[in-house]
Amino acid sequence: MRRRLKIWTLAMALAPAAAMAAPGDSALIAQCLHRLAVQQLRKDSFYYAGMFRTYRTWAASPGTLREDNAIFYTGLIVFTLRQLEPLLTEGERAVCDSIVTRALKAYPYFRNANGRPTFNFWPTDHPVFFPNATVLSRFRRSKQITDDLDDTSILWLGAGIPDSTARRLQVLMDAHAAGPGHRANSTYRAVRDLPAYSAWFGIRTPIELDAGVVANVLYFLRDRGLTPDAHDSASVRFLAYVVQKRKYWTDPAFASTYYPRTPVLLYHLARFMGRFPDLDAYRGQVKADLREAMAGAKDGMDRVILGTSLLRLGDTAGLRALSPRLGVAHGVGARPDDGASPDALSPEDDPFLFYIANIASLFPNPIRRMALHNPLFIYHFYSPAYNDALLLEYLVLRRAAATGG
Repeated sequence: MRRRLKIWTLAMALAPAAAMAAPGDSALIAQCLHRLAVQQLRKDSFYYAGMFRTYRTWAASPGTLREDNAIFYTGLIVFTLRQLEPLLTEGERAVCDSIVTRALKAYPYFRNANGRPTFNFWPTDHPVFFPNATVLSRFRRSKQITDDLDDTSILWLGAGIPDSTARRLQVLMDAHAAGPGHRANSTYRAVRDLPAYSAWFGIRTPIELDAGVVANVLYFLRDRGLTPDAHDSASVRFLAYVVQKRKYWTDPAFASTYYPRTPVLLYHLARFMGRFPDLDAYRGQVKADLREAMAGAKDGMDRVILGTSLLRLGDTAGLRALSPRLGVAHGVGARPDDGASPDALSPEDDPFLFYIANIASLFPNPIRRMALHNPLFIYHFYSPAYNDALLLEYLVLRRAAATGG
């Protein structure tokens, strides 16, 4: 079934060199929070209450857009809001808390059905495999994907996790990491023998090292104060290789299959580096590359996440990512409640791409390298609500940086 992506967007004019946070940022922050609250589903036959809509396209047929009830983007929105809470006003925090409380009610439907403290991309209370797909959804009983470390880390970062459960989860992550007999054959030769964290919890799933996923896993482990071990150290070394060699710039899709664009991969690395010191040796390099990427960015949302990344690293160049002038156009955010036509954007408008699924990621080299950009294997996932959350994140950090908050 052909569907159109029902989103309205905020456009941002590029800022002059001296632009700083505008006095109107607080009004825009309130507007973003309002739009998030409006988009959050209260009751729906396809999604669970508290979730946000996700849309999926097959790269080989980009004109066909399908709804997808994955928890991924809902989890990212909650994680983002949790990070921002200390920087919000009392009124903003009240709206934020209500959104988070509603969203958390959907999480149990995605937790491992056998009680393990892991989460799945799709619901676990019944078999799901590419919902609403014409052919793939028919294989849901035999092809249900295994739980993954990325969703698990993101969802627990938003939900909060008891210390005992976190330690149990670390043991599970270690058990599914690369190691003797479980080599990471799909990554760079220089790091394929590292016992780093794989993307999957499945026993029969190939070991897969993804820089964006590893950054999120390490963020979770550091956030919970878990004791570093050999797998943790190896994962840091893997990220250090990706950063030192600037693979985020020269080879992003191979370094991170799920976050394969330079601005998005830099955003993940900067989020980790802004909070934890493991990659401090490369801080200057990453900041310089972020500035260069922002200077050349054409897409408004790319400028948003690059500006956020610079602010996280303490670089005031991030204040100049966007001007304070906002209006209705293509590129950023979502406004389903302004009474305008719901068909303002179609899949051909190429909405902001943050995350993809790529079946080729499970292939060993050199097959993976050859198949990585084949549209037959690639699925794009979009979330208008998460665009709003990313814009909110930038505005809150910009306000805090400009006011010394």
